Amino acid sequence: MATKEEWTEYFALINDRQPSADEILIAIEKGDIDLGYAESKNNTQASTEITEDANRAYVNAKQHAGNYWTWVKPLILKPSQNKNVSGGVFLWVTFAVASVLGAWSLSNIIRRGINSALASYSSFSNETASIRSQLNTFNMQFFVYSVIIFALMYLAAVPGLMLINRHTFSMKETLTKYLKWFAPLTLVNLVGVVLSFIIPIPSISVWSLSNISSVMQTLFSSFGIVTIILILGSIVLVTGQQFLIAEANESNKKIDAFWLVLIQWIINIIIIIIELEVIVAPLLQSLAKSVANV
Repeated sequence: MATKEEWTEYFALINDRQPSADEILIAIEKGDIDLGYAESKNNTQASTEITEDANRAYVNAKQHAGNYWTWVKPLILKPSQNKNVSGGVFLWVTFAVASVLGAWSLSNIIRRGINSALASYSSFSNETASIRSQLNTFNMQFFVYSVIIFALMYLAAVPGLMLINRHTFSMKETLTKYLKWFAPLTLVNLVGVVLSFIIPIPSISVWSLSNISSVMQTLFSSFGIVTIILILGSIVLVTGQQFLIAEANESNKKIDAFWLVLIQWIINIIIIIIELEVIVAPLLQSLAKSVANV
């Protein structure tokens, strides 16, 4: 039993000529050629190729994950001691992950609060299906906007650092040395994400309204925990900026590092104000319109 191509090659080898159409038809009728065998063989070969591609992709992904962990581990444990950092792709991946995790921790606690309020409202009304759909759209939009805002706030320090350290580090070196601090920031924001799932969110009902102070206290405590984590992440970046300025200006005898850090803060605040006016405010206005439509 063989495929049509295999039988044709064998016939030509034996008879020193190509088989006629009638001879091929006779071979098929006798069972010497199995047309289904060819299809099965092709499918098996295709399946084998797909499996090999999947295994290759898995091995590559596993290797990259291992390389990333080997790269990021010392930056998490000893960020101030690792002054010469390489790996541009890993740096930006870490920055993106830190931004997403920071936005996730904030948006998730708000999502849980909204869902709790909606669950309480559903006990008074049955018309919650359309509201739930609109709130899901709002939650997704709020998450995307939060990622953008976090990324902008995190990068607000870059212009000042480049200006202050221009005599010591190139723009690329300054950016690289600043981005390494997003490794410990990622760990802090990851803790915030975990806490945003497990901290209690009060459920408001007719019975809880009699003890509204307890409900509000629990609500503020829940948001306060996530807020503390986000502030801690900001402290990580502020500390990184101070280390970077000190490293670049340790031999600067004209201007003390204190004044350089103060200048950095002023520039940072100016950049943040510009971002708030030009980008963040329009995003929040768009988000407010979404809330009004709910």
